[in-house]
Amino acid sequence: MHASVRLAALSTLVTGTLVASFAFAAEASPPLLPGINEPMNKLVQQPSIRQALDFIEKNEAKTVANTKTLNAIPAPTFQEGKRASAVAERFKALGLEQVHIDDAGNAMGTYKGNGSGPTIMLAAHLDTVYPTNTDLTLSERDGRLYAPGIADNARSLAAILTIVEAMKAAKIQTDGDIIFCGNVGEEGLGDLKGVKHIFAEHKEIKAFVGLEPALGGDAGEPVTYLATGSRRYKINFKGPGGHSYEAFGLPSAIHALGRAVARIDDLRVTTDPKVTFNVGVIEGGQSVNTIAGSASMLVDMRSEDKTALQRIEKQILAAVQQGVEDTNQRWNSTAIKAEPVLIGDRPAGKMSVNSPIVQVALAAAAAQGRKPALDSAHSTDANLPMSLGIPAITMSGGGSSSGIHSAKNEWWAPVNAHIGPQNVLLTILGLSGVQGIQASLLDVTH
Repeated sequence: MHASVRLAALSTLVTGTLVASFAFAAEASPPLLPGINEPMNKLVQQPSIRQALDFIEKNEAKTVANTKTLNAIPAPTFQEGKRASAVAERFKALGLEQVHIDDAGNAMGTYKGNGSGPTIMLAAHLDTVYPTNTDLTLSERDGRLYAPGIADNARSLAAILTIVEAMKAAKIQTDGDIIFCGNVGEEGLGDLKGVKHIFAEHKEIKAFVGLEPALGGDAGEPVTYLATGSRRYKINFKGPGGHSYEAFGLPSAIHALGRAVARIDDLRVTTDPKVTFNVGVIEGGQSVNTIAGSASMLVDMRSEDKTALQRIEKQILAAVQQGVEDTNQRWNSTAIKAEPVLIGDRPAGKMSVNSPIVQVALAAAAAQGRKPALDSAHSTDANLPMSLGIPAITMSGGGSSSGIHSAKNEWWAPVNAHIGPQNVLLTILGLSGVQGIQASLLDVTH
């Protein structure tokens, strides 16, 4: 008989629970710089802009309907094709130009500007963490929509469609092109595949705004300006294997893995900068009476600080090697080997609170009489452009949500749901510039 060991959630975090996706932790009073705040206040008063903002609020029911429709299309990481096609079809129907699905699988369409402003990208990832056979049936209880992926990230995709339609309805002429995108490979081992391809191919993009769920609800629509970097490894342990009785005395790959996990668990890390680590999946073995000839584990390390991330990576790889040496020494052998394979590399990054892109997003909220909010660090598509020195932030697709990445518990609710898309619309207009109304604020200096 074949026996395997899979521990799908072996947590070895020292600093507490792994950073929950998009947990809300906003600063109380982020600064607003007059050079951006005042122009944004004027922008929001323009009739065409007001028309677009009102359109978003009045059409929230349609946005919810699109959320449901898109979420019903399975889109596991690396299998986003059907959802990408559905988004591209909607881009075409809304009148975007240059609509296509690129070589990586990203669905893209362009709202053409007059050529006098910078090119901006607004994106939401297509993929979910759920396998193809996941039941995506939606249920509604207590004002909430329950379904795997409904918050992360179907709502954000629907918000993008509403923003495009609002701009078209109000006949807004932007100075810069705005590229709207449903991108692949944001979740898990997707390793930011979509945005890595985009920024390798599209040097014209000068700023990036990504959309994700937010847990703020009534507390606000936070702007994420800190990027949590991550390094992920699959570590393979190999040994001779053999019969558990006849070959007793040979070292086991599983025993070496266990020693490595124990040493990882003993590591101590800082809370400022925050550093986390996790052994998330373990596999190995052939049968109950076989000395394991192979075993593997998946390890995740995270920090918003590049140096701290490099430090914990070095410590964990050393712990793995020590586990191998301990096992070999215990059995007077040199047979056990460990092979670390890098399977995920998400760069850390940070935008200054005073950078134009952050200030424009904060001022977008303030200009509408809302409380501007800065969120804590997260790992999103914005990590990649930040690491390249390209202005980037992550914003909310609107509403309230929880249970992210939990098939039975993920929900989204229309709590002031129009606010998120309104903030995003005003932000991308401030970045791109609007013809005859306001030049781009992307390069404003203070």
